[in-house]
Amino acid sequence: MSYPTTDQREIDQALAWLNRYWNKPVEPVYYSPDTIEEALSILESHGKEAKILAGGIDLLGLMKNKVLSPRALVNIKNIEGLNSIDEKETSIEIGALTTIHDIEASPLIREKLPLLLELTRSIGSPQIRNMATLGGNLCQEVRCWYYRRSPHTGISYLCRRKEEGRGCYAVSGENENHAIFGETECYAVSPSDAATGLVALNAEIRTANRDGGRTMAIGNFHTSLGNILEPDEIITHISIPQPKPDTAQRFLKFRPREAIDFATVSVASVITNVRGRIGDAKIVLGGVSPAPYEAVRAREVLLGKVLTEDLVEKAAGAVAADAMPLSKNGYKVRLVKALIKRSLLE
Repeated sequence: MSYPTTDQREIDQALAWLNRYWNKPVEPVYYSPDTIEEALSILESHGKEAKILAGGIDLLGLMKNKVLSPRALVNIKNIEGLNSIDEKETSIEIGALTTIHDIEASPLIREKLPLLLELTRSIGSPQIRNMATLGGNLCQEVRCWYYRRSPHTGISYLCRRKEEGRGCYAVSGENENHAIFGETECYAVSPSDAATGLVALNAEIRTANRDGGRTMAIGNFHTSLGNILEPDEIITHISIPQPKPDTAQRFLKFRPREAIDFATVSVASVITNVRGRIGDAKIVLGGVSPAPYEAVRAREVLLGKVLTEDLVEKAAGAVAADAMPLSKNGYKVRLVKALIKRSLLE
């Protein structure tokens, strides 16, 4: 007696259906390339199905909770030349695989970029800083509880960040940790402290792709739904201009607990004095927008003036006036004003 057989194609279709509707985890194919060219080739072949793995602090958590299920993991930790800190004539170059700890421990960073030193010391715990990379910090996903709600809990949210045409649940939901600046498709805030500080330092990102790569200002890297990195593109270095003489740098971060927690609000300020007056000013806020938020109104108030307490109060008030808080995060407006004043006066 013979029985009909099911061909491999039908089996694969059935498995795909089960994975989609039962959220059954799919074990990804794992790659560990030794060169950028090899990594780019793998990324190109898998497209959006692949994810880059470096420190793994963010990605592995998302995979465990089945928020992300990549079909391929490309471990780039074995690629040489991406974990150095080098001083050039006009810039300081940091490889994307440089750990947060190594940046914190660098004498060059301590001497030239105190803002970056303050910033790295505020990130996570010592264990996290030993594993997390600078490139990974820039590319991490938002901490929004609607986006990160695991199907394991029995409830998940198909939000705007996951599928075009969907809405943002935070607009009329639990939004105390969400954005207060700008009308946007998604109100989740960028969790990257590194991005906030590096925007203030006028840093640039260098990438590699099959066409050779590109250079972009970090201020242009993030969007309301993530970043502009292509699926077959890798961040290789971050380039920071040498600081100007007579420049004060600060990074301040408010969070519920002094360790581990992400920023509720943070501020990075870079102020250059020219003959007793403010010749240049850049103030960037974190925790208040889907991307680092440059406080342009503060710069307009400060330029050409002598730094006084009244001037700082006016600058902080100008920034706060542009805020559009949601129903439960108006408290962030007061934090913004307080941190701007502290960063300029202390």
